[in-house]
Amino acid sequence: MRRSPKFANFAMLGALLGAVAAFILTVSIPQDLEYARANGFAEYSQMQIFGFLLLIGVVVGIAIALTIAILLDRRSSKKRRYVEADRVDVREAPVPSADIETDAVDAADAPAIEHNPPQAYPTTNEGKA
Repeated sequence: MRRSPKFANFAMLGALLGAVAAFILTVSIPQDLEYARANGFAEYSQMQIFGFLLLIGVVVGIAIALTIAILLDRRSSKKRRYVEADRVDVREAPVPSADIETDAVDAADAPAIEHNPPQAYPTTNEGKA
C-alpha cells in the first residue's frame, strides 16, 4: 500500500501562493511616473504590473509545488509495502416466514458453503513454446 500526494491539490496551492506573491509584489512596488519619465523607463500602470507578475507568479508557483509533490511521491514510493487483501461477501441469512413449514436440517448434514474459495496465483508460460 502506498500513499501518494494529489498533484492537482499541489498545483492549485502553488497557483494560489504565486497569485498572493504577485499581489504583494505589486503593492510593494512604488509607482513613480515622474522617475520613469525622467530616466526613460516604460510607463506601466499598477494593473499591468500585477498582470505580468501574476503570470510569472502562477507559473513559478505551480512549478515549485509540483516539484515538491514529485519529491514527496518519490519518498513515499521507498516506504511502500505490499498487502494481500481478501474479498469477503457478507449477506444476511433469509428469515423463514411463519406461514411456511420448514424441515429442520441438522447442521452436520448441511452442505458447507464457502464464501471465499482460495484463489490460485497466476502463472506465466515463460520458457514454453
